Order: sequence, then structure tokens, then C-alpha cells
Amino acid sequence: MEADPLYHVKQLFYQASYKACISEASSQSHTPSDDPSSLHRALYIARAHLASSPPATSSATTILEPFLSAEPAPLSAKAVSAFASYLSGEKDKVDEIRDLVLEVEGAEDEVEEATVRVVAGSVFVLEGENEEAIATLTEGVAKTDLESIALLVQLLLALDRRDLAQSTYAAAKKIGNDSTLIQAMEAWIGLKTGGRPLHQSYYYFEELYQLPSGRTGPVLASHAAAHLLLGHVDEAKADVVEASQRSEGENGDVLAVGASLGMEGYAEKLASAAPQHPLAIDLAEKNKLFDEAASKFAVTA
Repeated sequence: MEADPLYHVKQLFYQASYKACISEASSQSHTPSDDPSSLHRALYIARAHLASSPPATSSATTILEPFLSAEPAPLSAKAVSAFASYLSGEKDKVDEIRDLVLEVEGAEDEVEEATVRVVAGSVFVLEGENEEAIATLTEGVAKTDLESIALLVQLLLALDRRDLAQSTYAAAKKIGNDSTLIQAMEAWIGLKTGGRPLHQSYYYFEELYQLPSGRTGPVLASHAAAHLLLGHVDEAKADVVEASQRSEGENGDVLAVGASLGMEGYAEKLASAAPQHPLAIDLAEKNKLFDEAASKFAVTA
């Protein structure tokens, strides 16, 4: 079996080590050539820029420009570029991405279709279009693409459908049992399940935490969440503080864990830096309900 030239790039991306991913991918040429890996390398660099906190949208677009000027431009490059524009505030890009999903369906290049589907699924999740996200991530090549399946598992867990997430994960294990993404899915489900699976989740995030490039915002947030669920409050707070010291303090998940721990100022930082984070939205709704209830008991002079 031929070795995957992007193996290390993918591993770093899946581990949320985005700076290291960009560095590793940039160490080799990612300009247009007859080698498909040049496009795939550029796509991972661009997507790592977009996954960073905050998203480096202009850097992602710059990386893709040589591919977008080609005739015809790869649909995957168009999708990632549209995603960058969407994250910059251009909401009209949702329809463009929806069209790209239809256009890429049945493409000969499975990587091309998988990339478009996982990007589109991400956008639909951010838009709250959960049914369309699920459809996008369960059709075509997405049925066997582990990254698409991993995103689907995250969405199902967010919708409190742990049963479906578990069955989706079980099916994915038959595709790539030793994959980093399989381990990640198991860890996410463990955070929701508690008990022994929660301990297994902690060990997974502890393993990432110990890697040279592992102490990123997403990993520190997950490590802290596992500590918190296990009742290790001081350790969870230490992770949040470390994230701030590593300039990861604006990461929405880090702020959310800090707010959950009741750390001073973190709820306010979350509302300011990541207003679309699920916890920020939930806290805003609860504050509104509290104010409405309190107004009914206002003391009149």
C-alpha cells in the first residue's frame, strides 16, 4: 500500500494542532501541479487557517488563489474559499456552497467530493440548518469519509442524539478502526456518556495534551472539560489559565469551559468574543428569561 503523502498533515489537522499543520504542509510545495497532493496540501493549509481562533480568512484565500484561477477551478477550492468568505460575514455564500454540493455529487475524485461535503456540512451547522447538514454528511462519498462521519457525530451529540452518534461511530469503526478520527469520535461520545467512557476520553485528551504541538486551544478546552466532568475542578481551571497564557484565551470552547467553572469574567468574555457559541447563546437566553421574570416582581414605590 502506498504511503499517504499527507499523513502527518492530516494527523495534525485532526488533532487541532493548526499552526503545526500549516507549518508541516507548507514545508512542501502547494502550488498547482499535476500532482493532486499539491491541491490537497493547499486545502489543509487553508482549512487550518479557517479553523484557527480567530479564523485567518485572508490567509486561507491567498493560499487558494492559484488554484481558483485555473480552468476549471477545483470545486473543493471553491468551497473552502466560499467558507472563508462566509466566516468573513458574507452570508450569501451559503447558497453558493449549497450549489457546489449538487455540482460535486458523483465526482470521480472522492477527495474532491468529501472536501466539499465536509465544508458544506460545517456551514449548514453554523447556520442551524441541521437537517441539511445531516443529509449532506450521509450521502455520496460522505458515507465512507471519516472526516464527514466525525462531523456528523459531533452534530448528533450536539442534538442530544447520543444513540445515533454511537451507532454512527460503530459503523465508522469498520472503515478505519485505528484512525485518529475514530479515537476522537469515541472521546466525544465518552464526554457525553460519563462513567468508564469518560475516563477513556480523558486518557485520549491527555495523550494529545502531552504531544509537543498538542496544547492548543481545542485540546486544552477538551482536556479541561474532561477534568471538570471527572470532578477535577482545580486541574480544569489550570487548563483554562494555561490556554490564556498560550494566547488561546479567545478560543470559544476555552472561554465556555471557564464560564462553566464560574471563573471570573469568562462568561462576559464568551459573550463578547464568541457570541454564537452554544453556551453563549444559552446564557443569553437564560439572562433574558430571568430579566423578564424579575420584571414581574418589580417593587413599586
